[in-house]
Parts: sequence; C-alpha cells; structure tokens
Amino acid sequence: MSSSVWSRRLSASVRAALTPILALTLAAPAARAQSGVVAGTVIDARSLRGLDGVQVGVEGTSQATVTDASGRFRFTGLTGAQVTLQLRRIGYKPATQTARVGSTELRVVLTEAPAILNQVIVTGTAAPVEKRAIGNAVAKIEAAEVQSLAPVQELTSLINGRAAGVVLTQGSGAVGSGPRIKIRGSASLSLSDQPLIYVDGIRVANDVSTGPRSQFFSSGVISRLNDIDPETIESLEIIKGPAAATLYGTEASNGVIQIITKRGKVGKPVLTLTTRQGTNWFNDAEKRIGTNYRRDPATQQIMAWNPVAFDRAQGKQLFSTGYSQSYNLGLNGGNDQTRYNLSASYDNDKGIEPTNHLWRWNGLANVSITPTRNLDINAALGINQQNINVPLEAGGGMWFSAYFGQFPLTDAERLRRGYFSAPPEAFWGAFKQYQRVNRSTGSLQLTHRFGEWLSQRLIVGNDLTGEDNVNQTQRMAPFFRQFFGSPTDQNGNKLTRRRELSVTSVDYSASLRQRLFGMSSTTSFGAQYFKRSTYALAARGEGFPAAGLTLVDAAAQTFGGEDFFENSTLGFYGQEQLNLNERIFLTGAVRVDDNSSFGENFSWITYPKVAATWVINEEPWWSWRWVNALKLRVAHGQTGQQPEVNSALRTYAAVTGGDGASAVTPQALGNPDLKAERGSEYEVGFDGAFLNDRLGAELTLYRRNTKDAILLQDVAPSSGFPGQRFVNIGGIKSQGVELTSRANILQRDNLNLDLTLNISHNDNEVTDLGGLPFIQIGANRNQIGQPVMAWFDYKVVKATFDPVTKRATNQICSDGKGGATQCLNAAGQPAAPRVFIGRADPSTEGSFSSTATLWRRLRLYGLVDWKGGHRILNNNDRARCQVFNICLANLEPEKYDPVFVAQIQSPNILRHWIYQPGTYAKLRELSLGYTLSGDWARQLRASAAQVTISGRNLATWTRYGGTDPENFFTLQQFVRLEQAQVPPLRQFLVSLNLTF
Repeated sequence: MSSSVWSRRLSASVRAALTPILALTLAAPAARAQSGVVAGTVIDARSLRGLDGVQVGVEGTSQATVTDASGRFRFTGLTGAQVTLQLRRIGYKPATQTARVGSTELRVVLTEAPAILNQVIVTGTAAPVEKRAIGNAVAKIEAAEVQSLAPVQELTSLINGRAAGVVLTQGSGAVGSGPRIKIRGSASLSLSDQPLIYVDGIRVANDVSTGPRSQFFSSGVISRLNDIDPETIESLEIIKGPAAATLYGTEASNGVIQIITKRGKVGKPVLTLTTRQGTNWFNDAEKRIGTNYRRDPATQQIMAWNPVAFDRAQGKQLFSTGYSQSYNLGLNGGNDQTRYNLSASYDNDKGIEPTNHLWRWNGLANVSITPTRNLDINAALGINQQNINVPLEAGGGMWFSAYFGQFPLTDAERLRRGYFSAPPEAFWGAFKQYQRVNRSTGSLQLTHRFGEWLSQRLIVGNDLTGEDNVNQTQRMAPFFRQFFGSPTDQNGNKLTRRRELSVTSVDYSASLRQRLFGMSSTTSFGAQYFKRSTYALAARGEGFPAAGLTLVDAAAQTFGGEDFFENSTLGFYGQEQLNLNERIFLTGAVRVDDNSSFGENFSWITYPKVAATWVINEEPWWSWRWVNALKLRVAHGQTGQQPEVNSALRTYAAVTGGDGASAVTPQALGNPDLKAERGSEYEVGFDGAFLNDRLGAELTLYRRNTKDAILLQDVAPSSGFPGQRFVNIGGIKSQGVELTSRANILQRDNLNLDLTLNISHNDNEVTDLGGLPFIQIGANRNQIGQPVMAWFDYKVVKATFDPVTKRATNQICSDGKGGATQCLNAAGQPAAPRVFIGRADPSTEGSFSSTATLWRRLRLYGLVDWKGGHRILNNNDRARCQVFNICLANLEPEKYDPVFVAQIQSPNILRHWIYQPGTYAKLRELSLGYTLSGDWARQLRASAAQVTISGRNLATWTRYGGTDPENFFTLQQFVRLEQAQVPPLRQFLVSLNLTF
C-alpha cells in the first residue's frame, strides 16, 4: 500500500473522529492554579487510563477523598508550600506523591500489584468474596484497561489471548461474525461446548453460529456475545470448570463467563466521548486464495488463473477496503445515595464485499440506589438493535466461485471471467442474507444486610432477543439469469426464520456470618431458577411475479412452519466457609438440581464441592522476603450439562392417514432414564507475587472426568420406532496446565515496562462409548484412548509412479499397528483401516504481550497469540485436487511425490495430506497511544484526551497451507474445516477518547 493512501486514510479517520466531537461539546473554562488547591488525575501505569475509586489522603491532615470515574481528585484549603499525598486502591501498589500547593494538573501513576489477593470476585461464589478465599482459578480481564491499550469493537476480542485455557475459534473474518469459545477443551461428545454467559448476575443467551443459512450451505457466523458493547464493560470474570462452577449446577460443565458492566461512581458527572475510525482489508489476497491450473486442449499449454490477479488485469478489484466507524457517549456520576452510569453507542462497519456490513445501536442504563445503610438496589437495562449483512461463504456463493474457478477458454467461461459458477457481481446483486436483532436485557438486584452477621441478595432478570434471519433472492434480471439456471433462483425466493429467545433468571442467596470453634464462619444457602424459551417461526416464498417484490406473501407459492422449545432448571445450594486468621479458608458446598429435559424416571441430581486455600506467606514463621504473596489452593467440584430439549421424550409425527384424515406415526422412542452429563474436576495451584511485587504468577493443574456422556444409540426395530435415541453411555478424561505470569521489568519516572505471558496445554481422550470401540462421524472419530472427535482416515505410506501412464500405482497404507497393507481392493474400495491422523482442536494456546509507557503519556503495546497441536482439514485443497482437478499436480504428476499423487488420483478416498498442521502465531494487536496535555485537551474543549492508533491481525506465522489457520466451518461443533471463507481481516483504527 502506498504512503499516500495511508496518509489519506489517516487524515480522513482523524477528521471523521474530530468533527462530531467538536459539534457536540461546549466550551470549558481554562484551568487556573489556585492558592490552597491541589488537584489532578490518578492513572494506571500500564494503560494510562484514569483510575476511579482511589483513596487519596493528605499526609498529616484529616483531608481525604476518592477519585471520580475519570480518576480525578481535588483538595482545597491546604496550607504551606507543598503537601504529600498518599494513594491506595485495591489491586495496586500504594504510592506517595509530593505536590506543590496550587498545582491543579498533577498526574499520579499507580502500578498494578501482580497478585491481587484482596480483589473481590463475584463469579462462582455464594456472595462477593476476596480472591484469597477462593480455592479455584479465576481469570479476570479488566475491560476498561484493554480499551485504553488497544480498543476493540467486539466483546470476544477482549477475551482472546487474555485468559489461559480459553480458546476462541473464528468461524469467519467477515464483519459481524463471532467465534466459538471453548474452555479447557472438550467436556462432551455431543452437547454444546459453550460456556454459560452472565451479565451482572443474570444469565443471558450464549448462542454462537447464529444467522442465515442459505442454499449454498454457508454457516451461521454470528455470536450473541458480540451484541454487547465493550465500552459498557468494567471487567470479565471467567471460571473454567466443574471445580469452580459447582454453584451453577446443571449446564455449567463448560465454564462460566460473567460480564460486569460499569457502575456509577460518587462524584460530579463525568462525560466521556469515544470515537473510532478505521479500515479493514484482505491482505495478500492473491497469494492466500491460491492459483488454479488447467490445460488448453488446443495448445496443451498449462493456463494459470487467480481471481484477484485476473480481475486486476482487467481493471477490476475483487475486494474493497472496508470502512469502520463507532461512537460512544457515556455519563457517570452520583452521590452516596444514588449513582448512575449511562451509555449509548453506534457502530457502522463495512467489510471487503458490498454485501457485508453492519450497523448497531447499543444503550445501557445502570442505576444504583442506597435508600438506607442496610439496603442497596441496582437496576440495569440494556438495549441492542442491529442489522448484520453477511456474505455467502463455505459451500457456495462468491467465495466458492472464486476459489474453484479456472482460466476461461470458452465464451461462457469468459463471460464468467473464469469464476466457477458466476462472477462476483452476480452473487452480490442477486442474493442477500442478513440478520436483524432487537434485544433487551434487564436486571434488578437487591442486597440487604442485618448488621454484620446476615446479608441476603436477590437478582431477577430477563434477556429477550428477537432475531430475524433472512435469505433473499430477488427476481433476476437477464444478466443474472444466465448464470443461475434454477427457476427457483431466477424467479426469486425468500426465507425468513423468526426466533424469539427469552432467558429468565431468579437467583436468591443469603449468608450468615458468625464465630465457630474460634474461626470465622460464613454459612450460605441459595436457590436459582432459570428458564430458556425459544419460539421459532419460518416463512418461505418462491416465485415473485415482478421485480422489486420482497415479501413472502408476494410470492406465487408460500410455505411456513412454527415451533416452540422450553427448558427450565430449579436448583438449591448450601455452602459453609471457615476462615482461620484470614490465612486459611476451607469451603464445602453441595447443589441439587432438577431440569425439565431429564427423563421422567430421573429427577434430582447432586453436585458436591470442597476447596481450601492457604495464604502461606502471611504466617508468622514465613521468612522468604522475596515472596511478597503466595496463596496455595486446591479444589474439587462437580457440575453437569442437561440433555437437549425433548430428547428424553417419546414423540410422534403428524402424517396423512390412508383415508386422508390426520394421523400420527412413531418418530422418536425417547429415554425415560436420560439424565445430565456429569463433570468432575480436581484442581490445584498457586497465586503468587515475588521480587518486591515485580513478578506475579498463577499456576493451575487440573484433571477432569465426564461420565454419563450423551450419545445416540440404535433403537431395536421391535420397539416400533425408527432411528436412534439418546443414552448416557460415554466418558471423557482431560487434564491440563495453565500459567499466567506478569512482570514489571522497569519502573522509572519516565519509563514503565510490563510483560505478560499466558499459556495452557490440554489433553483429552475418550474413555467410554458404551461398549463400542469407536464411533465414526465423517472423517472424525470418537475412539477409546484417543482425543475427542479426532481425525481418522486412510494414510498412504508408499506408492509407485508409472511414467508412461502418469498414474500412481501400488498404493500402500498404514495398518494402524506399525505395519502396512494395500490401500484399495480390486474394486477401488478401501482395504486398509482408518488410522489416527491428529486431534481436531488445539492442545496448546497462549499469548505474550508487552506494554511500554514513556514520560507518563506515550504508550506502546503489542500482543502475540498462538495455538497449536492440532490439524485442520484444508477442504479447499481437497476440492481443488480431488474434485475439480485444478491443482498443478493433476497436470504434471511426475513432478510430485508419488505418495501425494496416489491421493489426488484416488476417487476422493485417499486424502490424508489435507489434514494439515494448524499451529500458528499472530501479531494480534499493536498500538501506539498518547495522552494529550491539559492545554491540548482544552483545545478540544475537554478536560482529558487520549489518542490511540492500533492495528489487528498484522502478521501470521504458520506452516498451514490454506488461506488462514483460524478459519473454521462452524456448522460442525468439533471440526476444524476450512472451505471458501472470509479470513480474519487486517485492521487499522484511530481512536479518540475525550473526558469532560
């Protein structure tokens, strides 16, 4: 890209960022030094963001205050020439600062403490509790800090690379898409692998892979998690398995993510305005899409074709540069009785195709009221409206046509410019698929206290999502009709799938504190009720009589369908925690659940938990001064996952009887004994701070077993029911290690350098299949002793090439026992067994980040993340070489390894080369931030201003031979398959944050 193009992009981005700001703001008076006054801002040493809630006191006096939402403080009536300020905040090292009386623009830096044992955690606990008392690992992500370092537009980008053991798998790089999230590997053989999602204590929809699915089989790529604006989030807490999630009971085997939104702070109103302008593009598209080959029958010359290069030669650009813009306005403030945080945002992003774009509105109101000293009331309401247009991917559409076209030799091919079925503009003009969403999330939390000995909390809430998924084909003009021969396509059609999803939560808990046997005792009990209801309505119309008609009722033929699903969970729990001298904590708990999806012969299920922690460095006999904090912890717990809705029921299907009347026929046998899958986990580890709080580390080792895993089993024909039914016959064992480490390498007045490392490794294997040795699902297999849904296929180890016939012969395959056997029999069918090729999901993941802060204003930040230990099915290569025969090896097999040639010349049977190593590392984030001085900020009529220039997905290092190792065909839960998808896009953003 030329420097002039970069210059124009940056100039346009900055102008777009400043214009709405200058139009919305009012003049503010210049700050003046005043006698007897000291005022300033407390900032985080790493992110340079203002820190709220810092206790600031004047040494030798009784004057003290707390910083407001932007980190500001102010003292008046001071005497003398200078004062010494003392600053404290949970999670940060205490600090002192000498200030001249009359200074009103102090900048005081606090450095985060690496092991924050007094940090309050709310996820996985009966009541808010300090981290020192929790026996399991809890990952906490400070969202506000991330937004200062490298602003992100999607919530899932906050998580990626910032929590050990949490793996995100990208379904598409298209604008509006979102990944799957998997914590500590696979915990089920057939059920969902997604964690529960909570917002401020209420459960919300955790659906992934949503969105329209067309006749081209493109997968849904939209995640409900990305509906939430990252600017509204204060922090995220992630608990990772049964040892931590017992109190969430049934459904929590995959872990829990709690989103904690910003709350109002005591102080004068603080207004913030944030805008981001940027671009995204498909870097190195020509090389990454690849080149296809064919032989010209007339000249026998091999002709190469690449869609990007071919269009460029004709003066066309296959992909455009997408433009992104977002605006967020926030208001925060309050007093001791009432506090508020109000936020509104607008996003408008365009992708690299004209059919890929989104607009999104978000609003959040969070109000806290303390009518008496014993009662706290918090109410929150979030609103989301959006429209996401997604491209046709994976099984057809423009991307399929671009990946598998070839050099045009005939008139029809030249009209298509070589594209497989139609040129891009035909797909862009004829087909449209999008998702419209209206979502509201409301919660009410009441916290009541009887002195110091009893507290109780009630949280009620509802998350309601209205979702329209639309696939639309217009009545085609003559130009489009020549490419699409189906009358259904030519005359237009529309499919609308309406889904109304409601998630209701009621959560009550109470905690009684007392002295017991010389120890502090906290006895807690609670009850929870959750209900998820889904109403689905589908309408389809085919054949529009005239152009411009788009409603289903305007079609010649119409079809419809309606359905309703509901699942409810009722649970009760009790917990006892003993506290010995604030150093040793013992916890025991039990939860019982009933779920509406259990079989009629099975009702309540019980989940126990025990945990212990020991803050050993606080013992009187401890003498290792280089250890500043050390908590040892151990935990054991169980959770479950309920069966799919209606899977336990015996059902019948409606049919037309022999006399034309309505009748029923057996549909599914059901299973009255069906129960929840049960996950059991042991976890040990430590949290520590060392070397004068310069180094922090959290290490966790875990071992998890899943029993009663749900699988399909064939139904006996004598039952009178067809097919299969769900039974509890499977088992999985997994184990792993997680390490998070942070080091403050340098801490000087004008230089601060932090390094952070997250790394984890997970091994899993199938332990039980109800007596079966394995279950084959396509190219994936669940087999005793092997990873869940591993790749199993025929593996060629030797072949001979015949130069006369140019064919590979005598194909020899592995027999899976260290020997070899013939691959195919005389009929060309497999004669060898399928053997283990590799696991389908990563076994290792991690990230490394570094932040350098200079002169308390300039900040440089970078993040590299990686995943590895797995293989990806490169279906682009399979289709090229085995289906369409457009690989160079198809035309010149003598130049290639006979083992490879034997595979591409087989009838799509021998193909182990397509399972390619998926290990990669990415330069995920790189940013440069600058906090403007007070004079510069006042030029923008603000009290503080920060500018950040950031990039995402800037480099990839991998041996994988496909377009991108992150691409994942999301129709299949466990499968890492890439085929004709939008890769993760490179992105450039300019962000401006103003505080008033």
